[in-house]
Amino acid sequence: MNNILILLSIVLAFSCTSANKNSGESAIQYKNIEKHISELSSDRYLGRMPMSSTEGITVDYIAGQMKEIGLEPANNGSYFQNVPLLAVHTKLSNTLDFETPKGQLKFQKLTDYVTFSRKMDTLQTLDQSELIFAGFGITAPEYNRDDFQGMDLKGKTILVFVNDPGYGTTDPYFKGNTMTYYGRWTYKFEEAARRGAKGCLIIHETGPAGYPWQVVRNNGESTKLYLKPDNGYQDRCAFEGWISKTAAEQLFAACGMSFEQAKKMAVQKDFKPLSLPVKVSGWMKSSFKTNNSRNVCGMIRGSKHPDEVIVYTAHWDHLGVGTPVNNDSIYNGATDNASAVAWMLEIARGFKNGPAPERSLLFLSVTSEESGLLGSTYYTEHPFFPMSKTVACINTDVMLFLGKFKDVTLTGIGQSELDQWVKKTAEKQGRYIAPDPNPENGMFFRSDQFPFVKNGVPAIYAKGYIDAEKYGKEETLKILDNYWKKIYHSPFDEFNAKTDDLNGIVEDAKLLFEVGTDLANSEAWPAWNKDSEFKAARESSRK
Repeated sequence: MNNILILLSIVLAFSCTSANKNSGESAIQYKNIEKHISELSSDRYLGRMPMSSTEGITVDYIAGQMKEIGLEPANNGSYFQNVPLLAVHTKLSNTLDFETPKGQLKFQKLTDYVTFSRKMDTLQTLDQSELIFAGFGITAPEYNRDDFQGMDLKGKTILVFVNDPGYGTTDPYFKGNTMTYYGRWTYKFEEAARRGAKGCLIIHETGPAGYPWQVVRNNGESTKLYLKPDNGYQDRCAFEGWISKTAAEQLFAACGMSFEQAKKMAVQKDFKPLSLPVKVSGWMKSSFKTNNSRNVCGMIRGSKHPDEVIVYTAHWDHLGVGTPVNNDSIYNGATDNASAVAWMLEIARGFKNGPAPERSLLFLSVTSEESGLLGSTYYTEHPFFPMSKTVACINTDVMLFLGKFKDVTLTGIGQSELDQWVKKTAEKQGRYIAPDPNPENGMFFRSDQFPFVKNGVPAIYAKGYIDAEKYGKEETLKILDNYWKKIYHSPFDEFNAKTDDLNGIVEDAKLLFEVGTDLANSEAWPAWNKDSEFKAARESSRK
């Protein structure tokens, strides 16, 4: 009799869980996702730039939808979390000038170079700054790599390649074609500042960077956002930026070497920095504005473990109004990232359509992802739930409008046990798990799960991506390639209800709703895999 009762209780529990999932999934509807994307990516929102004239209507729309869905305000009765920001608008000198053994090279702004600065000084100058070729600009003890070798960089400018020295080689040095955080441009600027350099110029290449020069150009002489500092960012380089591959080729040639020779030198494990016979001069004029932007936050309180939380994230911001392309200057950001805001809102609607989960759920639409994950970074520094009580972060970004997908691409695959949670649910949908087709792009470090990851919280970054049902894998990959080359971070990222198919987003919302349901009604704490560089941070926070 006891065995029968136990069996009946398990069957009943499974039936209730399945019913809850089914009722939640039925609440996730195409029409709602279309409504959110169409609204947020319309010209009315002027590209959703934080601290712009349209931030208010953007965050009010998202908060209004959270209230309509029935989410509880997550921040002491408010749907908003203030994020103090610094906006910097910079005017560049027409040329960045390089005095070389073969004469002066004058690189044109936007065409050949783009620079910026967060230091709160109205005028920044490079005046005959010595140029140091510093390989990839990396200090990585675990790889026995130091591209600086103790060189004094005070007042000097470093020139470095983007990505890691393992990229494009047959040697699995670092992680081969899979970018590590050392390959990110953000890291290179941080390390240059730690080394005391005055300037850091990264050589742009489309493959290793993950996007064409046009993306860099489109961000030239635009407003940059940073978290508001206590020290005016006096500990940062005066000049941070990029030069084009064509400009770098000319520069190396003027120093008596080819671009290929310089690259071959940089990838060597025993690379040593090289002082080039070059002096750099240029200027930037900056204006500053401080204000609060806002994260938008709603929650569902857990019925059994309310102090433990699963966080869903999707950034609301895009690039605002920028450099005109074909007479269009509004960077609407339909795929990036109105798509994921819609995805997140409808997952929340799914949860509100059933009983409260055992663990709490936080739905966090963050600001200023495009400026360096500022909103999500600020949240992890000022969380509503401690990182030690945050079970997982579920995030997505750049969801394409190609209909249903056969795949579920996991960016950052192999990092944690969460892969298996996604795989189980994907298989129920008849889909297969795929790794990111371009791991060299470092997307795991480029979206809003990453500040959680750095704090030890395992994260999911998943979506249908490489194998659309109506196109097949080969054609889908061609569409993807065109997206990254011509649509990403351009005014062409728009929504067209007549031609775009959002069924893939609906299916992904149902997928990550079910994964979240499993996590929220479990007592499991998914672990980092033993070789993950983030494992130690989690173990420390959970002690």
